[in-house]
Amino acid sequence: MPHLRFFLLPLLLALAASIAPGSLAAQDGDPSATVNPETGRLVLDLASFLRDEGLRRALHSGLPVRMEVRVELWRDGFFDQQDGGGTWRASVIHDPVSGSYDVTVGEEVPVNLPTLLAAGEALEASFDLDVRPGRPGRYYFLAEVELETLSLSDLEELGRWLQGDLGPVVSGDRPAETAVTKGLRRIMVRALGLPARRDRLRTSTFSWPGGGGG
Repeated sequence: MPHLRFFLLPLLLALAASIAPGSLAAQDGDPSATVNPETGRLVLDLASFLRDEGLRRALHSGLPVRMEVRVELWRDGFFDQQDGGGTWRASVIHDPVSGSYDVTVGEEVPVNLPTLLAAGEALEASFDLDVRPGRPGRYYFLAEVELETLSLSDLEELGRWLQGDLGPVVSGDRPAETAVTKGLRRIMVRALGLPARRDRLRTSTFSWPGGGGG
């Protein structure tokens, strides 16, 4: 089916042109990062990212929005020291027939929600990284939140399709991502003009007396 492969890239470019935003600034205020004073865990305003106009248009055009949050806990001192970290992933996809949204956190079963607002609230409620101070001191969190509308596995499937491999569209296999492959993916996303965004957030420095609940 080489004639179909010949038309695929122009179609992708046309789709990108229809959804590419002029700006990827948040529409209703910048995302925030705070600390739960009872648990010492990071709290992120994840729902605000889904208010991004470009990402919202991409979502409603049928592209999944994937979110990755990388968190670092730093101990504040004369020389700051990293005291923990972790990564959290989720995705949102829109069902144009029902108008609902499927939210998937990690490898869990997707949860179907009726509105984009509910999807954003579900993301915030599901964010649960067990990264917190383990001893008294002064700390702060750094968080990098990255959203994309085309993943490395999507590009690999596309490449195999263009080469004539008509296997399953979604294989479920995703190899470990290296800095090189991640960089190539970002270049391709930019080349196609697809919305993507990355934010670095920092909490205020806070004092942790020790103890605290889960």
